[in-house]
Amino acid sequence: MGDILSIDNLLIKLKQRTLIQNVSFDIGQGEAVLLSGENGIGKSSILKSIMRLETDGKKIEGRITHHTFGDILSLSDDELQRFRSSIAYIPQKDEYSEMGRIQVRDVISNSGEAHAGNDMSYSEVNDLIDEWLPRRGDNSRIFDAKSRPGKFSGGEQRLLQVFSVIATRSDADLLIIDEPLNNLDFVNARYISNLINKVIREHPQMGLLMISHCRIFPFITRELKLTANGISEISEPYTCHSCFGEHDENGFYK
Repeated sequence: MGDILSIDNLLIKLKQRTLIQNVSFDIGQGEAVLLSGENGIGKSSILKSIMRLETDGKKIEGRITHHTFGDILSLSDDELQRFRSSIAYIPQKDEYSEMGRIQVRDVISNSGEAHAGNDMSYSEVNDLIDEWLPRRGDNSRIFDAKSRPGKFSGGEQRLLQVFSVIATRSDADLLIIDEPLNNLDFVNARYISNLINKVIREHPQMGLLMISHCRIFPFITRELKLTANGISEISEPYTCHSCFGEHDENGFYK
């Protein structure tokens, strides 16, 4: 299987300050790659550079090559929009608390429409929720199409953000996630691990690049570590911690 994304000698500067340098790596089909490193070292800057987000005032050198779209740093505005729409990208910060009376249906439908032009009804959104998320013990949904994310806890908002992208873009060839477990208790953290595991198991051609300080993900195949001097591959096999419970032989938490 070939590479989905290749990064070659990436350098990012903000004014005179070097944010990252000497960054080269590939993401192949079927690979689930963890990007680790100290807080503030520049991991999120790499993900944002792949998506060409928050580039104002930054000098970006090197190459970021997608197997379909080519050099991301040279794409026109229209090509860049098509590239972004093709990727399943989950940023670190959720923005629902300032969205007033927006409903879950709006979040899910907007994600699906941006990706594949699918405007979804309330019943279609509820069907999607039932397909991807388990119900509570009383058979109620964690949230439904008419729920209002502005009233959710931080963990519920994070679960919605991850779910809305994964469930509507499961055919994407590249999944990029920045700190999926922000604000989460152990129950929602296991839900999110299961969501990611489900999509990459059902779509083995997909590549995953994820930042996380929590090591509960049984499906990780490689680990890259970012330092001030560049990036390197961790030679030891990734070890999944059991702080949130034990997973089954397929990597799913009960």
